[in-house]
Amino acid sequence: MLAPKIISNKFTDWNQKHKAPFGSEWWYKFVNSKNRGSNFAWRNRFKIPYLLMQQIGAFGFQHNSQTRIFEYPWCFFATPLEAGMRVLEVGAGASGFQFILAEHGLEVTSVDPLINPSEKVDWLFTSHQFNYLNQAFRGKVNFIQDFLQNAQIESNTYDRVFSISAIEHIPPEEVAPLVKEIARILKPGGFFIATIDLFLDCYPFTAKISNRYGSNISICSLIEASGLRIKVGNPCELYGYPEFKPENIHQQLDEFLVVKDPWEKCLILTQCIILEKVT
Repeated sequence: MLAPKIISNKFTDWNQKHKAPFGSEWWYKFVNSKNRGSNFAWRNRFKIPYLLMQQIGAFGFQHNSQTRIFEYPWCFFATPLEAGMRVLEVGAGASGFQFILAEHGLEVTSVDPLINPSEKVDWLFTSHQFNYLNQAFRGKVNFIQDFLQNAQIESNTYDRVFSISAIEHIPPEEVAPLVKEIARILKPGGFFIATIDLFLDCYPFTAKISNRYGSNISICSLIEASGLRIKVGNPCELYGYPEFKPENIHQQLDEFLVVKDPWEKCLILTQCIILEKVT
C-alpha cells in the first residue's frame, strides 16, 4: 500500500502524544529558523541536559521527512504489540521510534552501522551520541553498531522487526541479504514491518537511476528474497510487481501522501508492507 493523503485522528493523536515526527513544536521552529544560536543548538543537540532533551521529545534529534507523520504511527499500530515482546529496528539512527517502543514495555534492539549511507549524504552520528540519547530516554534500547548481516543474532529471536525508510538507502545488491537475515531472526509468526520511499524522480518514473538518497527498489524482489509471506501490501502500489503501473500512480497522486524533498526537490511517496514468517 501507499501512505494515504488523509491521516487518521488516531495517528494524529499518537504524533501529538509522542511529539513526532520532529520533537516539540518550539524546538522544531527554533532549529529551523535563522535565529542566532539555532545552528549551534542543533550541532550540539547531543550535549543538551537530559531533562531538556526529554522536553524536546525523542523525535527531536534527527532530521525527518514529512512522510514520518504517517510512517511512525502506522508502524506502531500495524500489528498488535504487547509488553515484553522482543523487537528490532534496522537503521534507526537517532530516530525516536526505538525509544517509544521501549517506553511501551517492549524489549528493543537497534542495529545501525552509523556511517554515511553514500558519499552524497552527510550523516554524522556516533555511538557516543547514540548512547547519550539512549540514556536521556531511560537507556532501555540495546544498541548494536554494525550491519544486521554481521550482528550474529540468534535465529528465531524477535517478534517484530521494523525498518522505517531505511532500505532504499542501501545498495540494491545488499537488499536480498538483509531481508534474508531479517527472516532468519524473526520468530515463527513474527512480522517484518517496513516503509520504503518511492521516488518520483527515479526509474521507473524517469530515466534517472538514483538520487542523493538512493533508488527505487523492487518490493516484489525484496519479498521473494525474504521468503516471508505478504500480509499487508497492494501489488498495484508496490514497485516491482507487474500490477504496478507508473502512469496509474501519477493519475492517483491526489489520493496519496506526497512530500516534496526540500534538497532534492523530488516528490516522495511511502510504500508500506507487513511480511509474516509462517514457519
